Amino acid sequence: MITKHDDLLGTLVHDVAHLLRLDIDRRVAPHNLTRIKWLALGVIHRTPGLTQSELATELELGAAAVGRLVDRLEDREFVLRSQSPDDRRAYFLSLTPAAEKLVRSLDSTAHEMRETLLDGLSEQEVSLLNRGLNKVKSNLQRVSAAIASVVPIRMETCAELQSTLQSASLF
Repeated sequence: MITKHDDLLGTLVHDVAHLLRLDIDRRVAPHNLTRIKWLALGVIHRTPGLTQSELATELELGAAAVGRLVDRLEDREFVLRSQSPDDRRAYFLSLTPAAEKLVRSLDSTAHEMRETLLDGLSEQEVSLLNRGLNKVKSNLQRVSAAIASVVPIRMETCAELQSTLQSASLF
């Protein structure tokens, strides 16, 4: 059994990610935003006209989750959806002027966070950290893709199978 003290790298990455999430939440709360809403606004700001599907890919979320996220952003009058003339299932996303203003005002928040996060690290250390973490991410993505190709089963399917087996009195 692995304990927190046996897996120092995994624990450290988890702790840093957790503390970063808490810091982001604290910084965007006064704007009535969440991390994911802020991130989505930033992605749409950098890539106006992207589709919900492309936003889902960028955020590494499912289509349904991004659909609900865009619904909430649209309700706050931050995002405009326009239907693709070529595909009635696709919607292009753009920010409203109010959202553009908010994103620009939060640029200083992002800069402050980066300064705080990287305080005391040299440019070389920051570069090495980025390269190392990107390699770890690639390794994990490769392993996840390999597992998904061998075991393409959804959790709902597992639950259904377990229920069926239990009802058949095999266990």
